[in-house]
Amino acid sequence: MTFSSVSTFAPRTAEKPLHPILQPSRPRTHLFPFRFVACLLLAAIYFALLGPTAAWAISSQPTISEAQAWCITDETGAVLASSSEDELFAPASITKVLTACVALDKGVAPDTVITIPQMPEEGWEAAQRAGYAPGTTATFKDLLAVMLVYSANDAAYAIAEYVGGSQSGFAQMMNEKAQQIGMTNSTFKNPHGLEEEGHLTCARDLCLLGRYALTHYPLIAKWVHTPQVTVPVNGQDLTFSSTDELMGTYKPLIGIKTGKVEAGCTFLGAARKNNVTLYTCVLGCATSDGRFRDTRNLMEWAFSTYKNVAVTRAGQTVQTNPFAFRYGYEVPVSSPVTTHAMIWPDDVACSYTRTLTSSNQLLSSQATCGVEQWRQGDRIVAATSFETGWPQPSFRPYRWTFDWAAHAVARKVA
Repeated sequence: MTFSSVSTFAPRTAEKPLHPILQPSRPRTHLFPFRFVACLLLAAIYFALLGPTAAWAISSQPTISEAQAWCITDETGAVLASSSEDELFAPASITKVLTACVALDKGVAPDTVITIPQMPEEGWEAAQRAGYAPGTTATFKDLLAVMLVYSANDAAYAIAEYVGGSQSGFAQMMNEKAQQIGMTNSTFKNPHGLEEEGHLTCARDLCLLGRYALTHYPLIAKWVHTPQVTVPVNGQDLTFSSTDELMGTYKPLIGIKTGKVEAGCTFLGAARKNNVTLYTCVLGCATSDGRFRDTRNLMEWAFSTYKNVAVTRAGQTVQTNPFAFRYGYEVPVSSPVTTHAMIWPDDVACSYTRTLTSSNQLLSSQATCGVEQWRQGDRIVAATSFETGWPQPSFRPYRWTFDWAAHAVARKVA
């Protein structure tokens, strides 16, 4: 595996001029010949590392037995492998994950009491329900729990009616939320996922949904990894088991949601192993066992094939800039977080493009001043930003001398 880099610099923006004696030193143009030679050497090294260009290609593929469309992404959202990932399918009860996101966004208190509305009869003959009777009540937290754990359609219907005022009103809220997440190839018609014309999405979008739900909603992350839940239904405590049969057999699994309609079985999954989180989605499976088998194969293939590499380290200085508010001080530029990338171990060059503010630019502390993007072949594997830290003395003797002289002259001028 080889690494290469390309760095670019943003143009310097206009600043309020300093007193002439406090201006940064002028560029040392007499060093131009040496810099020119250094640039030639760096260019030669860069092209040697980059090697011949080639399209991104995976030399091995996971074993898929039933899924007509599938996708696997890492915790940054980068696609590790996929097939027909943008083809439209009915998501079935995976829909309920988005329903939970929308309901939680509205800030409904967990103990809010919700009256169960009258459920429709047409198309609901075989729908999985918790058994709530119309006119009875349940708390929001109980409805949310039984919806995500047991996939209760009546719970989803009741939540949507309460939050959105109507099923159609809630569906509109779902589509707005989907666009916010980045699910640009999805249309939702109802809150439960029962088959309905035009209620379609794709594997890529659902991976985005899974990642978003688990990283932004701790309550969703809790319930999608819960084997069973006990809630009162019509005055009687009932226990409901999770529909996720993979949870008890695959230790790294942390969720998320099953689904089943006439078009096929679906599963949106997430697993964490060796500090790496992966998200998978399989659609159009012929059997329930097939969706779990394909999901497990996807996850194990990715965990065993890709290498999790730290491409940037939090706090590691990449350059320093003069501090804008005190001469003789500078601010270090670094990434605020350690950034990891899932790297394919084949001999495909890894490169990064870094864009930073010019090192001569006066900057304040805690300011964003650059970005960096890593690629392997034509696949984006990581991205990070750079920020300035707290100001610190430059620790250069000639600067201290100059600083003292500048202030002495400034006092006399004043």
